[in-house]
Amino acid sequence: MSEAADWFDSLEEGVVLFEAGTVDRLNRAAASLLDVDPRLASGSRPIAVLRDHRLEALAAAVMEGARPSAIEVDLNGRSVQAVPIDGGLLLRDRSVERQSERDAHELLAVLSHELRTPVAAIGAVLDTLALDLTQEQRDGFLARAGEEAARLGRLISDLTVEVRPPLHRSVSLQATVARAVAVTEPVRSRREVMVEASVPDVAVWVDADKLMQALVNLLENAAIHGPPEQVVDVVGEVVDSLVRVEVRDRGTPLPPQVALSLFETTSHVSAKAKGTGLGLRIVRSMARGWGGEVWAGPRSDGTVGNAFGFSVHLAPGR
Repeated sequence: MSEAADWFDSLEEGVVLFEAGTVDRLNRAAASLLDVDPRLASGSRPIAVLRDHRLEALAAAVMEGARPSAIEVDLNGRSVQAVPIDGGLLLRDRSVERQSERDAHELLAVLSHELRTPVAAIGAVLDTLALDLTQEQRDGFLARAGEEAARLGRLISDLTVEVRPPLHRSVSLQATVARAVAVTEPVRSRREVMVEASVPDVAVWVDADKLMQALVNLLENAAIHGPPEQVVDVVGEVVDSLVRVEVRDRGTPLPPQVALSLFETTSHVSAKAKGTGLGLRIVRSMARGWGGEVWAGPRSDGTVGNAFGFSVHLAPGR
């Protein structure tokens, strides 16, 4: 294979070139997006390769010398942007971006619902404090208002970290876990929850604040929704170029499908819970943002309980 062909196939974006009304060639990225065999594409009609009449029309306009606007189509479950270029089309996979946009819309919808509860509770407390109350009653209402104000703060913190553009760099996993354990101490101490951490001494390639927030959310989830006076384990395992990180509680095991669904919804949060109800959903969104995945289900180490985890890439050169 020539150097030019190597360069053409090494492009991250898909490229389809046309000549004399047929497909001249396409690179590996384009073949993957279109789900075609590049060896059989040369000389084929555009529709046989592009498999979409909108793309065929765009290709026809390009071959006629026009410069139409880019379009976006769904191909094989992926959002693909097609950009006209001289003699061909440039194909870009926009699936991650579109998923991020959907996540952002979902988050805003959930937040608009979640914010109503603490705001309404604080308003009700302020109205009640205008009444003739004993000092003990006042102290109780003020404590409730403080709890709701703290919940508002956690909501805003979650939102701020998640939507901020990521700044990926080499981050110590052990040091970040230690910080997350320290930060969650006030929440854990109220339920007498201890943490035992055993993660590898490796650097991961991630936004440090987002990794920190993911760990804090999982630890608080275990402390709040798991049993009191328990030990929560944080474990990590290097698998190829990834580190799989799990936070394991000792609560009643949930069916895997139920546990995993908690990353999708806030309906499991009870009225007495001190969490925002967004913690696991935000972990899922952040893990997707750095190219990882999330999972949940019963512990697999022989101990009764549940495990919630995510994967993160090792830093380059490790």
